[in-house]
Amino acid sequence: MAPKKAKKGPTYCTSDDDLEPFGFRMHDIVRTPLGVAGTIIGVKYENPEQKETGRAWVRYENGNEAPLEPRLGAGLMSALGYRRCSDAVHIRRDVDAFQAGAKKASDEKKIIDKIMAFKEQGLPIPPDLLPKEKAPKKKAVGKGEKKK
Repeated sequence: MAPKKAKKGPTYCTSDDDLEPFGFRMHDIVRTPLGVAGTIIGVKYENPEQKETGRAWVRYENGNEAPLEPRLGAGLMSALGYRRCSDAVHIRRDVDAFQAGAKKASDEKKIIDKIMAFKEQGLPIPPDLLPKEKAPKKKAVGKGEKKK
């Protein structure tokens, strides 16, 4: 028998009202007391009716998600060393994301231009320019069969 799936935890609350007690906004870059930077992804409450049970969660550069240590209170968070990074860091993040998207679009356009040039000349398209085929999904054993 297959193992049971774990219950999903509470979802992130991302409104400004939920993040206001911490002194942060959605997608703010926060530097922890240890010097590690993470991006605010929301607040999780143990009990959604009790706002004092909330913890701010961040996503670090390596993809890990973790709660910030103190429960509530912007003054407490800044006193413990949690700081919002400067606007320059936020602008740099947005510029880097924009440049990465522009580079990807430029690379795709170059490939399309090469393919179109081959088609106009009546030549076959080299296989390295064609998109890779996705592997078909394998059906799990016993799935999709009717029980008798």
